[in-house]
Amino acid sequence: MTVSAEAVLRMSTGLLNIPAPAYHAAVRTLWPFEGREAQLAAIRSALHTGGVVLAGPAGVGKSRLAAEAVGEAGELVRVLATAAASDLPLGAMAHLLPPRPPDGNVIRWAADALRGENLLLVVDDAHLLDSVSAALVLHLVVSGRARVLATLRSGERAPDAVTTLWKDDLLARVELGPLGLEETGRVLAGALGGQIEGPTVRRLWRVSDGNVLFLRELVLAGEAGGALAERHGVWRWQGEIPVTTRLRELVEGRVGEITAAERRALEFVAYGEPLATGLLSGLAPMETVRRLEDRQLVTVSPEDFSVRLAHPLYGEVIRAGCGALRTREVLTALADAVEAAGSESGEDVLRIAVWRLDGATADDPALLMRACHKARYLRDLELAIRLGRAALAAGGGVPAGILLASVLTYSDRYDETEAVLLDLAAEPMDDRTRAEFARVHALNLLWGFGRGTEACEVLEAAAAAMTEPEPRQSALIIRTSIEHILGRFPQTRQTIERVRRMGPPSPAVAVGLAAMEANVLPHEGRGEQALALVDRTLAAIGELPEGLPSITMALVQPGAVAAVMTGDLAAAWRYADIGYRIGEDYGGWSRALASSGALRAQVCRLRGELAGAIRWCRQGLGGLRGRTLHGGQCLAELAHAYALMGDVAAVHATMELADELALKVGHYAEFAFRLAEPWTRAARGDVSGAIAAALGTAEAAHELRAYELFALHDLVRLGAAELAADRLDWLSGEIGGALAPVFARHARALEDQRKPDVRELDEVSESFESLGLLLHAAEASAQAAQGYRLMGLSRAERAAETRAWTLAGRCDGARTPALADLAVPELTARQREIAHLAASGLSNREIADVLTLSIRTVANTLVHIYERIGTNKREELGAVLRVLDQRSGQSPPVRGAGPAPGGSVAPRAPA
Repeated sequence: MTVSAEAVLRMSTGLLNIPAPAYHAAVRTLWPFEGREAQLAAIRSALHTGGVVLAGPAGVGKSRLAAEAVGEAGELVRVLATAAASDLPLGAMAHLLPPRPPDGNVIRWAADALRGENLLLVVDDAHLLDSVSAALVLHLVVSGRARVLATLRSGERAPDAVTTLWKDDLLARVELGPLGLEETGRVLAGALGGQIEGPTVRRLWRVSDGNVLFLRELVLAGEAGGALAERHGVWRWQGEIPVTTRLRELVEGRVGEITAAERRALEFVAYGEPLATGLLSGLAPMETVRRLEDRQLVTVSPEDFSVRLAHPLYGEVIRAGCGALRTREVLTALADAVEAAGSESGEDVLRIAVWRLDGATADDPALLMRACHKARYLRDLELAIRLGRAALAAGGGVPAGILLASVLTYSDRYDETEAVLLDLAAEPMDDRTRAEFARVHALNLLWGFGRGTEACEVLEAAAAAMTEPEPRQSALIIRTSIEHILGRFPQTRQTIERVRRMGPPSPAVAVGLAAMEANVLPHEGRGEQALALVDRTLAAIGELPEGLPSITMALVQPGAVAAVMTGDLAAAWRYADIGYRIGEDYGGWSRALASSGALRAQVCRLRGELAGAIRWCRQGLGGLRGRTLHGGQCLAELAHAYALMGDVAAVHATMELADELALKVGHYAEFAFRLAEPWTRAARGDVSGAIAAALGTAEAAHELRAYELFALHDLVRLGAAELAADRLDWLSGEIGGALAPVFARHARALEDQRKPDVRELDEVSESFESLGLLLHAAEASAQAAQGYRLMGLSRAERAAETRAWTLAGRCDGARTPALADLAVPELTARQREIAHLAASGLSNREIADVLTLSIRTVANTLVHIYERIGTNKREELGAVLRVLDQRSGQSPPVRGAGPAPGGSVAPRAPA
């Protein structure tokens, strides 16, 4: 008798509500095996040589991985060991054996009952086997009567017979640990069938601690409760972790029975972790804490002896089980204990304030404001809003109101910000308070409503009413930031000089001035100076006692812009990465993620990595709420990438979304959309309209070098080089770096369309490739191919064309006007076969031996191949063939496999 695989799996995972026939499909849909490929391969390999023991902590997916490894094997029997049956001889095997054992050798009788041609025995939770069942499993392995796949929980005592399986090298042992961060991301993407926001992956990984079972329950609970939802093509978690009945039961089962004293100690750790042992000893007996550590319910750090729960979900469940009065009692005791210890650290101030707030004992506005500042710095904006509102309600007055308004505007709650500021406007303020009020009001007007001119007027009026130099400087620095966003660079320069004339700046003012000058320099054509200033200022920020995330973000943008305009894509990515890590590290700061995501997308687009550009744009858009200034650049890059792929429908949908989410105010958004427009027109087949749009952008950006450079080069790419050549020549002498001179050479080479300089185009293509601009390189080679065609040089034409479509093949399906007429060379099955063998390094003689051909036939075939693709270098064949295989959907032939029916080589079996 055997139990069906579906039935055992349902019992082992608790999915009792899924009908048996649908179980495998359901579980595969929920948890594909991204991230476990190596372990899966090791298990399957071991099953060919006797079997394997799969070990790991509870909930890491051992049973699921075992089920995937064995699949639907024919001679398959399953055993589920349980604690209840562990005292019964053969209790775990009873369902597989005849009802009455003989008086003789029970092990031999049971083994005979399990006889099969190619028996595979799967034992779940082998550490719970009774000793007789364990001896039977060992006998089956030693006698070779069955292959065995056993799972067991690491750290649990197992019967000696089970331990012998791997200690005596009878079976391989595969360790399965919790998922890492990257593995968790792949599993979530596979399970949800889409892109997952980075902060969401980190949060779910942290809360689940990489435990597959807990991760699965979190996802199901998040989807059911709406906390986990897809927005703009990206899955994102918002809100608290819901403790469902199922999740609570799983965690409570892991925790087990606990005494009242143990529960009280766990409650203090759940609300206060990490807690110093000295602090915890005043709240709970240390003997109780030691018992909890022995039971692996808490961990104690060997570095500082701080106490944490052994798993993050323990805290969620323990807190969910506390009533209101008990919660208040625990939080008050924690706050009193930390205050009595006299700690002044920002982290402890934040913890005390939150405990007071959650325990309904928060009445000190100063404490709440300090905590709000800390939460704002960490970009935990929802918590900062709670603390700010509490500080205002507790009598914090104008400072508390301004602080709350600042947090609200950083959270994109612009109407709420205006309401708070309106209530404060008539209150008396000193210069520093007035400067902060004006800063928040001006930025809210710009970010939320696009009213940049009015924002500048607010700051100017505030500065005029001040007498102290530093607050006036601070207000005017914010004005420079707004002026540069609006593209008013001469005014920005004037205001910077005005601030400097007011006297020596404080360190904060000096950093702000440097950030604003760095934003101006690239658009004056001084990209290399901008890069040097950005790096110096970032280094200066790194030496300050507390980081400045907002000013750092103000430096990331000009750093990336300057790096791109000088042709250093690696540096541009580095700056974008700094910004993106700030967004991730500071509470999933959506504004930083959106702007840095747009910068990453721009670098990907220039590299020809269009799918990557789309992915980063979607990631950046996931956290934005409502219509704001910060979504425009991201949406423009998204439209640009779709346009280069020729996806007109996606472009149209993106532009509709831009109308809903983006305030198209300021040069970053304005010119990002302008630079995308020629390509959106070209994607619709309107090349003349695309040329007109690019020309219009170049004229509008006449004093903004970073945009003008690319707008002019777009004219070259679209076939109107004569409109851009002179100006690009001039810019190449004004702008430093490697890129502008290549743009100018490209324009000169195509200035006479009837007689292009094809040799120069070949060199320009190579220059673009060396800079990492693969799509530009492909287009230049395609234009060279057209020139060779005009000259009647067919072999050179084929070589340039082959290079063009080989490069384009690495650009995620790019479809631009320059690439429109590329012809893909066709190879016969025999030619493709010989080409692959030649590309793998075989000589003509070796190829002839493999395919049983004459050496002359191989040589002649290679000559025809070289003529067809326009190259005679074996080292170039590999790149060409990879693109051909990708476009045709074919696999490369297997070396030495011999011709398949019809003269082609049998395709390689999938790994």
